[in-house]
Amino acid sequence: MDYEKKILVCEDHIEGIFTAVYEGWIWHMRGMAVEISVREPEYPDFFTTIEEVVSDSIKAGKVLRTIREKLGEEVYETLCYAAVSTYPDKGTLVFRVLWQALSGRRCDRHVMENLSDSDVNMVSKIRIKVWHELHRFYGFVRFREIGGKVLFSKINPENDILEMLAPHFADRFPRENWMIYDEGRKKVLFHPKGGTCSVQKDMEFLQEQKDMLSEKEEYEELFKCFCRSVTVWERRNPALQQQQIPLKFRSNMPEF
Repeated sequence: MDYEKKILVCEDHIEGIFTAVYEGWIWHMRGMAVEISVREPEYPDFFTTIEEVVSDSIKAGKVLRTIREKLGEEVYETLCYAAVSTYPDKGTLVFRVLWQALSGRRCDRHVMENLSDSDVNMVSKIRIKVWHELHRFYGFVRFREIGGKVLFSKINPENDILEMLAPHFADRFPRENWMIYDEGRKKVLFHPKGGTCSVQKDMEFLQEQKDMLSEKEEYEELFKCFCRSVTVWERRNPALQQQQIPLKFRSNMPEF
């Protein structure tokens, strides 16, 4: 019996979503409507099958290489931004935009210019939102030295941008051991001195490690004193300050 629609449920990260795109392409070519979801739907429609997709780096890599080679770097970057966002239907959006650009032997490198299309328009809006958060973290990440050996930072981004921070900070601190911890998603971006970045998921710190990470360093106290000393209190503008540095970023910034 043929079904009208198939929902592919995948893990909520780039590899999971583009693995689902790979699998969904096959089903869509067979005439089935395809949706990609990062969570199982509570009330699926009639004549719908739900299938869990196991993340596969090889399949995801094939899709990502195809996007880069056939659609270019700009489209590739835009779709990756969409994939790491918190938008609930991002998987389906990415799939539909790719189908529009590549199905029927098409190779539309200008697909993202078609803003009259609702899927393309939404992906463009998501890209702008994620891009803004990513670039804010370039300036808002604060490192503290742990044990005189490792620079450590803790962040709580809205979107899953941890891996996207890697090129920027690897370029800034190529000769340092450093790590950035996404507290909400429990994963860490590691960079060994002179090496390349890697990500470890499901990272939980022991209480002893948490205590060590929460200790205030002498240089952190000096930095806070410096911030207080250069502040012109008569010219403080809390509203403008909040506009430039929203409250959600401040919990991991020692100057606040």
